[in-house]
Amino acid sequence: MSTQKSAHRNRVLTLIRSYYPNLSHTDRKIADYIIKDPVKTAAQSISDLAAAVGVSTATVSRFVKRISFNSFRDFSRELTAAEPLEQSNAEAFQDVEKQTTFKGIADSTFNSIRSSLDQTSQVMTEADLKAATELLLGARIIGFYGLGGSAVASLDGYHKFVRTGILCAHNTDYDMQLMQAAQMTAKDVAVVISHTGRNQQTLQILNTLIEHQVPVIALTSFGNSPLAKGSTVAFISVAEEVNYRSEGLTSLIAQMSIIDSLFLMTAVHGDRQMAASLGRVRDAISQTRTEL
Repeated sequence: MSTQKSAHRNRVLTLIRSYYPNLSHTDRKIADYIIKDPVKTAAQSISDLAAAVGVSTATVSRFVKRISFNSFRDFSRELTAAEPLEQSNAEAFQDVEKQTTFKGIADSTFNSIRSSLDQTSQVMTEADLKAATELLLGARIIGFYGLGGSAVASLDGYHKFVRTGILCAHNTDYDMQLMQAAQMTAKDVAVVISHTGRNQQTLQILNTLIEHQVPVIALTSFGNSPLAKGSTVAFISVAEEVNYRSEGLTSLIAQMSIIDSLFLMTAVHGDRQMAASLGRVRDAISQTRTEL
């Protein structure tokens, strides 16, 4: 039971950190107070929290809704949890420069990736996963979009979903992606990937998709980024930056894990025709491998 509570605590703080870069000065005051002492905050009423931070109860109410909670009661219920897991996750993101051995650096890297994956899974909801899977299953064409580092996750998504028998589209060039987006319709689905969710070229692709009423599944590390706000369903890929390694690395691994999850859910809930397509692809690939 205590493990589940810790997961809830971690989910709340993870959401706050995801939204933090784009919060207003007033909202950051509330966020800072909660992150500094989540145990104390969990025991406070909305009026107690408002008084402690120096804001109105209406401001606190708007804040919790801004970070994806329906009400302060829902927020407070999830914040009521034990502290240990949150502390261990924070320690997992320790800087590699603090390590003195090669193995220590490797362990630090793997620990941060494990923590990123754990937190990413905790902020996903059943409702969002179900909605995304239904969109993918009903799509005429699934288009994958990602630039820079996100192009790796985009290609990975294409590589997986092309096996389902659903028509898939993918290009690495920005102009080609933009033309591809202009050809999609409301019967299709776009999977748009961006770590920051603020890349101008990615947002131009997003605007083109919205203009053509294409449902968008977004993968980004920031919950209130323009990409997340403009999407039909958004998944947060949790990442924290450390020296010598871009936060985009852990974000990329988390994004690929989200894509893999969506692929498996789509395959499990697909029809016989999809199962046959998956089988044909598996058989074709097996012929390219030599016997041991």
